[in-house]
Amino acid sequence: MTHTSTAREALARMDRRIEALTDARQRRWLTTFRDHWWAEAIGDVEAVMATMSHGPIRYSFDGNGLMAAESSLGAVDGYEKARAMYEGVAACGIRMAGTVDEERVLFDEHGLIVSCLLTAIYPGRFLTNADRPIDPDRFYLVQMPQIVGVFFDEQGLMMGEEIMNGAPRLIEPVLADQVGCLVDGPLPDCLNRGAMA
Repeated sequence: MTHTSTAREALARMDRRIEALTDARQRRWLTTFRDHWWAEAIGDVEAVMATMSHGPIRYSFDGNGLMAAESSLGAVDGYEKARAMYEGVAACGIRMAGTVDEERVLFDEHGLIVSCLLTAIYPGRFLTNADRPIDPDRFYLVQMPQIVGVFFDEQGLMMGEEIMNGAPRLIEPVLADQVGCLVDGPLPDCLNRGAMA
């Protein structure tokens, strides 16, 4: 199993990647993405919204089907609806994002794609399509491949995300007081012992 970084370790890698970029537009886009992801990881809705466009916004979720996308996600088409979505996730008692490893970043003329191994903590009620019994009232650490596509407006702000999740490598229950552990650690034991899904 791959070493799992804390979000702060992943942040340092992303900072180094930004410093190495020579294309100004790519650097601005990856900086915005980094600021957005870090704000999600630490649970700061206001900082998340500072990275979002005030123009059209679109979200889509696809892939393995572990988490059934709510129909309301398709209705996120602007700044205020995006804020409501992020506030709703934060109100569940979790962080809006987890930590990442094995990340690759690709650019085109419209934005960027990040491919990574995501490690995040979700409430059981989000994991409606898991292939095992899930307690909707518990929290679960989930590790899975993820691809995120991001488009940017003329100011370099995010116009939403297109997220594709791969099959989970790990689904393990964690305690409620571990929800913030992915930022600075200590990481849950299930990551250290190499448990597989």
